[in-house]
Amino acid sequence: MTSTLIIAVALVALTLVGLVALRPFSYRTRIGFDLTCFVAISIFLLREGVFPVFPSSNGVLDGTELWLRAVCGAWWLLGARILVAVLWVTLHRSRRSREARLFSDLTASAIYLATALVVLNSVLALPVTGLLATSGIVAIVLALALQNTLADVFAGIAVGIEAPFGVGDRIQIDDKIEGRIVQVNWRSIRILTDENDVAIIPNSIVAKSKIVNRSFPDPQRAMSVEISCPREVAPERVIETLLHATLLCPDILATPKASAVLSRLGSRWNAYRVAFSVGDSKSVSRTKDQLLRAARRQLHYAGFLDEDGWRTDDRSPESDRLHVARRVLSNLIIFEGLADHQITMLAERLEMRRLEPDEVLFTQGEADPSLYVVVSGVLEFTRVTEMANETIGCIGAGEYVGEIGLLTGAQHAATARARTHCRIYQLPREAIANLLSENVELAGALDRSMRHGLAILHREVAVRATPDIGVPAQLLQRIRNLFHEHLSA
Repeated sequence: MTSTLIIAVALVALTLVGLVALRPFSYRTRIGFDLTCFVAISIFLLREGVFPVFPSSNGVLDGTELWLRAVCGAWWLLGARILVAVLWVTLHRSRRSREARLFSDLTASAIYLATALVVLNSVLALPVTGLLATSGIVAIVLALALQNTLADVFAGIAVGIEAPFGVGDRIQIDDKIEGRIVQVNWRSIRILTDENDVAIIPNSIVAKSKIVNRSFPDPQRAMSVEISCPREVAPERVIETLLHATLLCPDILATPKASAVLSRLGSRWNAYRVAFSVGDSKSVSRTKDQLLRAARRQLHYAGFLDEDGWRTDDRSPESDRLHVARRVLSNLIIFEGLADHQITMLAERLEMRRLEPDEVLFTQGEADPSLYVVVSGVLEFTRVTEMANETIGCIGAGEYVGEIGLLTGAQHAATARARTHCRIYQLPREAIANLLSENVELAGALDRSMRHGLAILHREVAVRATPDIGVPAQLLQRIRNLFHEHLSA
């Protein structure tokens, strides 16, 4: 056996063994092995003066020539694998290309098919004309049997070339399905919806559908909601109130700025459209809910909804102060356990305060034994920490703050500043002291109502601006200690 034959056999054996044995190893290890074998075979063929394409042979091949052809076949196979690896690295640099495998799979299949034909025809000198004819007939039969599947495949190719989306993008298809793409394959795409379901949509349907990519060029999304208000109310006042409501939604972006316009006139109700933007599509539903609830509270406490036959458009709060005060206090969670006459007693003690934008209502660390109820406008809370100044959030009409200081004398945990023009009711501690002196059991009711109020979702901002109240027994004891001169031991 000649040295050429020995080397050829060794190279072919090493290639075959390496391709099988290295399958469990990492992709880089396998590519490194392929590249090493490809270089070694290239050097061997160069030294032997052999070009990896052979003419057809009419005679019987001897052992050396047969093994040389086998070495050339291994050279073509390794070259195809290396080319596929280079294309894979090139196409999978970005996140969008890395996750979509359809185009790279088709390209790799074409490369391997072309390599197989070259090896059969130009290396092993086997006739491929009959094979191609037979494969053409088989392809026609398969195409007729699998026309729907092939339609999905070719539609996937078209979609892949256009690349309107990638894995991880949030898309909407035909106003019916919306969610995040989790997989793109030969036949379909898979979308994870907001209901945590996986929708599998064939590529042929995707190619024919209207596609909206929520993640491109960025995930920011513009939305709008429509709100109705009685036509008798001045549109300028309604628009101002609705803009106040947008300040109460933390997910609404400051830029672009939210807007409110009169969109439709009616015989009884006018329609207003509030447009806003959010940073991510995932927060759209939550922000719409927050905005609608905040708008309803703002309009309600402004008297625009006329839910009880009373509207501030016809008369100002000052003209019927007691009526307005009772209306506000009766809706507060903290006073849910009080009787009507007790609500009236508190309403008579309320003091109206008006704040200009950026005017401070109270500061962090200040001991201010008063309850503040926002009638109109927006209050913003900030807190100084060891790291920096922290903006906690905003509260609007119908919300209150300061109940802990009112009942326990605790200092404010944040600074309250007017974000807009505000009207605020201030309830001094003396008003509560008079009630507690009449009913010693009222302290327990206030304790329970206060905890209930702190648990309400839309009071999250006020809760963060409130000092720790401790366990129920501690809070009740602090209330009794503060008002001990009015309560029996």
